[in-house]
Formats: sequence, C-alpha cells, structure tokens
Amino acid sequence: MKYDNVTIDLQPRPVLQELIEDLTNKMLAQKRVLADLEHMNGGSSLVRGLQADIKLLDQVIERCYAQQELINMRNEQIIGLN
Repeated sequence: MKYDNVTIDLQPRPVLQELIEDLTNKMLAQKRVLADLEHMNGGSSLVRGLQADIKLLDQVIERCYAQQELINMRNEQIIGLN
C-alpha cells in the first residue's frame, strides 16, 4: 500500500501550555486580590497567605516551563534519530 497523501507532523507540541496558562491566570488573580487587600489594609495573615500562594504558583510555573523544555528537547532527539 502506498500513502501519498499522508502528512505526519513531528513538531513538538507544548503539552503543558494549557496548565501554564491556567496557573498564570490563577497567579494574576491572586495578585489582584492581594493588591485590593493591601489597598484596603486587609488582615496581615491573609496578605501573608496570598503572598505565599503567589510565590508557590510562580515556582510551579517555572517548573512547568522547564519540564516543557525537556519534553521539547527529547522530541527533537527522537526526531533526529529517525
């Protein structure tokens, strides 16, 4: 059998892109809430909690980007072997 009209796309897909976008949106929402609390002189424990959440989200986002880069490098290596 001959498959003349079959196209295979071997370009790496950003598999973690949706997760990164969701985490970034969550972090931005937390930052807006934090800014509002600081503007209204909100409770210090709530502010500290939001700051900790934002820091954690930032670290998770950075790790997702690093993981995506590793996935892309692995895909490039696999393509290079073919």
